Amino acid sequence: MGKASPDRRKILQHTIEVLKKSGNGPDAAVQLGVSLRAVHGRLAEAKSLGLVPRDFMSRRKEVSTPASRIEERDARFWRNRAAKLQKEASELEHVVEQLSGLHGVDQVVPAWAKPRDDGPRGRSVIGCLISDVHMGEVISAEAILGINAFDPDIAAARLRRYFEAACVVGGRWSADTECEGVLLALAGDLISGDIHEELRITNAMTSHDQVGAVVAVLVAGIRILLEAYPRVHVVSVPGNHGRTTFKPTAKLYAHLSYDILATRMLEQHFAGDDRVTWQYGKSTDQITPIFGRTILTTHGDKIGTRGGMGFAGPDLPIVRGSKKVREQQAAVGWTHDIVQFGHYHWTTNPANGRVLGNGSVPGYSEYAADLRAVAEPPQQWLYLLHSRWGLRERAPIQLEAPKQVARPRVRIPAAMERR
Repeated sequence: MGKASPDRRKILQHTIEVLKKSGNGPDAAVQLGVSLRAVHGRLAEAKSLGLVPRDFMSRRKEVSTPASRIEERDARFWRNRAAKLQKEASELEHVVEQLSGLHGVDQVVPAWAKPRDDGPRGRSVIGCLISDVHMGEVISAEAILGINAFDPDIAAARLRRYFEAACVVGGRWSADTECEGVLLALAGDLISGDIHEELRITNAMTSHDQVGAVVAVLVAGIRILLEAYPRVHVVSVPGNHGRTTFKPTAKLYAHLSYDILATRMLEQHFAGDDRVTWQYGKSTDQITPIFGRTILTTHGDKIGTRGGMGFAGPDLPIVRGSKKVREQQAAVGWTHDIVQFGHYHWTTNPANGRVLGNGSVPGYSEYAADLRAVAEPPQQWLYLLHSRWGLRERAPIQLEAPKQVARPRVRIPAAMERR
C-alpha cells in the first residue's frame, strides 16, 4: 500500500465522496472544478492507496455522462446564455436611447430629405444652426467698454436679420440646385434661464416670459423661411441654460428643459401646416438623415469636455469633444457627416469641415470680459448641404454691423514730449 500526506488523503477522500454522489466522472469534475483527467488520476491514486476497492467505479455507472444529463447540462448552458444576451441587449437599448433619442419616438425623416435621383443639378438643403439665443439676458454696454449690448429687443432684431440673410444668401447658394427646403436646428440655450444668481438678478424677464418671447421670434422666423423655401424641418435639443433644475441632471434632461417646451409650443403653433416637420425627443442628441448623409445635433455641454484651454480658448475642447462624440456614436454603429453644436459661443469649423461649432446671439458679455476672452461678434452658422458634394457652402452670419468703438484720447504733458 502506498503512502500519501494527510492533506493529499483529504483531497482523495473528498474526490471519492463526490464520485459516489455523482456517479460519473464528468459531473464530479464539474463539482470539483478540475479536469476529467485529474479525476481519473485521483481515482487511480486512491485505489493504489487502498482507499477504495479496485473495482470501485466498475460497479457503478460508466464514467461517461448519460444522454439525459448531457441534454440537461446543454439546456442549462443555453438558458444562462440567453439570459446574458438579454441583459446585454437591454443595456445596449439603453445606450441607444441615451445617444439618439430614437427609442419610443418616431423619427421624422421628411420624404424630401431621402435619397433619390438627383437630376442634372443635384438637390440641396439650407442648414440654419441657431443656438445660444439667451432670450431675456441683458448685457450692459457700460460694463464692457461699449463693445456690445444685449436685451430682448436686440435679440429679436438680430434673429430677424439672421432669417432674412438665410433667405438671401441661401437663395444665392442654392440657385444652381433643386432646393428642397431648410433644416432648422435649434441647438439649445434658447433662453437665458435662471441657473445663476446673477442672471436671476439681471435678466429682463422670468424664464416663463423668456420662453414666450423666443417662441414669438422663432414663429416669425419660420414664416420668413417659408416665404423663400418650400419646407422647414425643425430639429431641437436641450441646452444647459434652459434647464429647470438648479444643477444639470443626467436623467430626464430633455423633459426638464424650457428649450423643449419652446419647441412644443412652436409645433402647436404650426399644427396643420404640413410644410413644417418636427424632430425632438428624450435625448440630448438628435440624428437627422439628409440625402443619405447624417447630421448630429447637440447643444455642446455634454460632449465630454468643458471650458477653454489657455491661449487656445475653446478650440481644443471643441475638437476633443467632437472626437469623443464621434467615437461614442461609432461604438453603436453610427457615423456622422456633420456634428453641429453651440454652447461655447465660439465659431469654428474643425475636423476637415465636419464640425460646426456655433457662435452666439448675445455676443461679447460681462462673463467673456471676465475671462479676458477674445471678443467675437454675435453670429450663427448658415450652410448648404448638397446631395452630391455634401457640405458645399458655409458662412457665419453676423447678426449686426460691427460697432465702431471710440478710442480714448491720451494727452502727453509737454515736458514728456521728445524734442
